[in-house]
Amino acid sequence: MGIIPLIVALVFVVAIGAYSSPSYAATASQTVTVTVPEAISIVVPDVNFGNITAGTEGTSPAFTVSNTGNVKIDLYVKADAGSFTSPNATDTIPITGFKIFSNVTGSYAPFLTSFQKIYDNMDKAAQGSGAPTTWSTTLKLSVPAFTEDGTYTITNTYAAVKHNTALP
Repeated sequence: MGIIPLIVALVFVVAIGAYSSPSYAATASQTVTVTVPEAISIVVPDVNFGNITAGTEGTSPAFTVSNTGNVKIDLYVKADAGSFTSPNATDTIPITGFKIFSNVTGSYAPFLTSFQKIYDNMDKAAQGSGAPTTWSTTLKLSVPAFTEDGTYTITNTYAAVKHNTALP
């Protein structure tokens, strides 16, 4: 056999080997991670009882507490002082007759100057739309007999924590 037929035979073998071998694509896996931090946020409006006659009890208009965060929460409240005060009157209205309707007890709970739980496991705001979860409640206030006329105020502090987490 001559050199030319040998070269032709080698080219043919190399060509067949190159075209008959299977070809594979390379693959790799990737894990992608993202962390969404918790965002605890609530909205509580001011409340005006209107007129309550001295010596009687009044109920506030219903008001809405909104969970605008991305976690389920437990809601707490406290009165920031032991009584309602007025800049123009010498009398005060003690918080002993001040109550809030509680989701936890299903009845009116007296206000304290320390935090107490009033809602257990309020759902988070809706994913996508961000529509808050809301809860409607009311307050009650007993005004002692012969309380001096005037406008009395108190500040309440609401605290929200992630469900089943202790207050800080």
